[in-house]
Amino acid sequence: MKRVRLFGKMIPVFVLVLLAIGTASAALLAVFGTITTTVNVKQSILLDGGDYLQANGDTIPEAAPGGETFCFTHDLTNQMSITGQVNLATVYSPDGDGITTTYMEDVDYAYSETWTANGDVLVTVEDTGDGFLEWVYTAVTPVTSGRLKMTVEIDNPTGFGVTTFDDGSHDGWYYYDTAGVVRISDYDGTNKIAGYDSVETSVTADSMTVRINKDNLPNTFMWQGFANFHLASNWIELDTTGSPWVPTGSATIRQALSNPVELLSGQVKYFNVCHAFAINIQPDTYTITTTVEPVIV
Repeated sequence: MKRVRLFGKMIPVFVLVLLAIGTASAALLAVFGTITTTVNVKQSILLDGGDYLQANGDTIPEAAPGGETFCFTHDLTNQMSITGQVNLATVYSPDGDGITTTYMEDVDYAYSETWTANGDVLVTVEDTGDGFLEWVYTAVTPVTSGRLKMTVEIDNPTGFGVTTFDDGSHDGWYYYDTAGVVRISDYDGTNKIAGYDSVETSVTADSMTVRINKDNLPNTFMWQGFANFHLASNWIELDTTGSPWVPTGSATIRQALSNPVELLSGQVKYFNVCHAFAINIQPDTYTITTTVEPVIV
């Protein structure tokens, strides 16, 4: 047997061959390559344009809300390329006895009619898409000299109204309800007092506009109005044949929202969270929390 000297010792040649084979096998490939993917994941569906870290809140504007319903507008945005669903759920702390929460969606309301009693006045009502419902009175027959006058009433006699018709001076805009009358601004809209951001007004040479935030309007309501553009009255959407006069304008601006809510890819959906308070609700500090939960199909 042939031997070779290695480190001062005689080693058979076949042993060296085996060592060489072992050393070669240690160089075998463990993988043929790697693939690395980096993805910046954004939230699939947003509430009010923000993710789950964003704080969202509503404020009940009354200290004694018994017997009233308050609605607040929010929106959902589906950022996915597929249809998604969410479920809305509300909990109360302490127990919500006396509070009923419903979810509503907007209904487009539009109205257009020319009233002809004393000079033609075109009356339009439309949802302007920015959270307001807008009443515009426009003179079709050229206006008669004198200051234009306008009134919009919601759910008379228990609701509220916006008007320039006061004690005869017609020098400003007034808001009135069962609590009384408040002068909210000058006739041209300047010097508006705080606390009436839910109402916007404007005047041109031949038209007048009242805008009311939809959060201050019930889901369904009766409305009527008054215009004086020709030194005479146009009573709008009022049945004056009897006593008392009966409002005839009827508007529905919200309907029940299907829950879970389905959102198409890229869709922005506006909805309303409405809280109704029982007249005999127990005095306390209530926390009302509505969550938007993903529906896993």
